Amino acid sequence: MMARDSTGSEPSPPPLAASAAALVDVRDGIGGLITQRTWQRWTLSSFLARLPITMSLLGLVLAGQAATGSLATGARLAGFTTFCAGLIGPLRGRLLDRGELRAGLQRSCFVYCVLLTLFAICVHFKVAVFVLYALCAAIAYSICVIWGGFRALLVAAVRPERLRRAHFVESLMVEVSYGAGPLLATGLAVLGGAIAVLIGMALIALLAGISLFGVVRLCPQPTARTHILRHRRDLRVLVALAFSLGLGFGAFESNVTQRMPQYGLSPNVGGLFLLLLAIGSMAGGIFVSLRPIRRHRTALKASALFAGFAALLVPSALAPTAYTYAACLLFASLMLVPISGLGSAELEARIGQVQRAEAFSSYLAATMIGVGLGGVLNGVLVLPLGAQNIPYLTVGIFTLVAVILGASALRQDRVSRNGIPSGMRSPRG
Repeated sequence: MMARDSTGSEPSPPPLAASAAALVDVRDGIGGLITQRTWQRWTLSSFLARLPITMSLLGLVLAGQAATGSLATGARLAGFTTFCAGLIGPLRGRLLDRGELRAGLQRSCFVYCVLLTLFAICVHFKVAVFVLYALCAAIAYSICVIWGGFRALLVAAVRPERLRRAHFVESLMVEVSYGAGPLLATGLAVLGGAIAVLIGMALIALLAGISLFGVVRLCPQPTARTHILRHRRDLRVLVALAFSLGLGFGAFESNVTQRMPQYGLSPNVGGLFLLLLAIGSMAGGIFVSLRPIRRHRTALKASALFAGFAALLVPSALAPTAYTYAACLLFASLMLVPISGLGSAELEARIGQVQRAEAFSSYLAATMIGVGLGGVLNGVLVLPLGAQNIPYLTVGIFTLVAVILGASALRQDRVSRNGIPSGMRSPRG
């Protein structure tokens, strides 16, 4: 691979020591990262491309309600889209590795814009629900590489010694978009309903595609024939953790809008409560952006983060009033960015210069599949269990993950105490 600027010239030196860079001690402060022009352009495009996706949780729920009269149908449409995006993501990432990465991302943004416009037209005419599901599958195909593709392109946008910190900052920026997206979607919904939200999403996707003209290029390298996860147990473990995180948080997040009737509120204001959830995750993200988690006893640190996440979610299930629920959401997601940033940084440290889009697409696909399944679970279980009990599902998932990771960390400690040198243990095991 070779990094190029937007005019096609080759910068010197190319910032592409991916695996080695991830291991560099983080001494270059955050100021060095945020003043790097290539990172600024990459961040703008990444934010714009991601913003309509973060609006879709509320947008598709409201669109489903507008077209069919059912909030549950809207929740299933949103979950179905995310699930399909995750399912297709690894294959699309593999295809993206075979071409120039920036151009592939541009095509995805422009196609996304067209599909959202078609979706708005279908909602306006209240077409059959199976048509909406078909369009959701097409939308999923267009967006499934946006998350992983931009993560893969990051290596060309920052200096090697800043790469690990950049992954934590990017996880923070994800949460910024998850705060801005629902807020913007709520404003558009108040002004013009679900169709206004969909048209706004389409325009932002168009802007994202245009902004990519100013972002660095990443030229392809020959791609291996085997899937990157097939012979990499360590990467499979990271992907499984990403799925667990997405499953639990997807159920919890999609449940926020459905909790509104419990407090006598309209689902249209759900975006404001999702904003509070994002503010909490941003607070955790700011901390780890300033002090990135280092690669030492990672499994134990991840176990503690998942356990803390589970504990912080419990009060939201018990909240008796809307004000209490809002307050609980502010700290419910404090652990989200530290966990997601730790996973992305750990993945970066374990992959090389090839199959980058495939690796990150597989990792983020697992998250999206988990989020999608979580949304579907919420849509299916909200009636028999009650909206207020869905958070306990997430608490159980995260507690189980914390226990498994803790047991794994203790087993690694016992192996070390038995005198097996760390150099004899496979980094892929």
